[in-house]
Amino acid sequence: MFVFSKLFTFWFLPPGVFIVLLFFSLIFYKKSLVSKILIGFALVGIYLLSIEPVKNLILSPLENEYPFPKMQNLNCKFIVVLGGGEIDGSPAEGGKATVKPQVAKRLFEAFKVWKDLKVPVIVTGGKVLWETEPEADAMKRFLTELGVPEKVIWEETRSKNTFQNALFVKKEVGSNKVCLVTSAYHMPRSVLIFRTLGMNVVPVPADYRVDRRAYTWSDFMPNADNFRDSFLGLHEYLGILYFELLQKWRAREDSNLRPTD
Repeated sequence: MFVFSKLFTFWFLPPGVFIVLLFFSLIFYKKSLVSKILIGFALVGIYLLSIEPVKNLILSPLENEYPFPKMQNLNCKFIVVLGGGEIDGSPAEGGKATVKPQVAKRLFEAFKVWKDLKVPVIVTGGKVLWETEPEADAMKRFLTELGVPEKVIWEETRSKNTFQNALFVKKEVGSNKVCLVTSAYHMPRSVLIFRTLGMNVVPVPADYRVDRRAYTWSDFMPNADNFRDSFLGLHEYLGILYFELLQKWRAREDSNLRPTD
């Protein structure tokens, strides 16, 4: 009965139900070969991105690039926590914004580092679209609830993306060494951007999403969490590619502007 209930959950809720619908569409649709090929690609793509092994294949290189550091070896002057989204109008916050789960994990990791180092914590994140308050405000409230004194929390409230996170934080910390806290899958792109801007960062990954265990049959069933994590991983690869291409373009433009002899 337990296995049946699990199978029902896997295949009759998204994304599994969409795989079932696409499968039967592929069987009964006979008009166009091109349409059948496209449906087949969609079916296989949704299934693969929704299972644990493929999700891990996407995320593992990102999460493993920077190993988790030994806390006793950290000697940072600042702790920088990157934002990752907020939820407006939370009843638990009296109608104010609250941080998303991945940001809560980042903040908790930063709290653990702060307990050892007792250095200023910089929370960075502004209004991206139509938020009622900067994300950094919600991040600060979370840290104060954990017990971090308000006076040691610095807010950066203007940034809308990771590049701006780094740009605005650099103005505050200069060449000082900082412990950079963000989700493990997000760390490679973050470190690339921060170091490209000349910052001295020590990666402190949080919010790990890869299960480091042997697979079971249920790991090959479609799951919405896996689909979301696969999306996050693919988004990071695309972001890294975009940033590297942008840097090459800027370098090329700079070389074209240099005076020739």
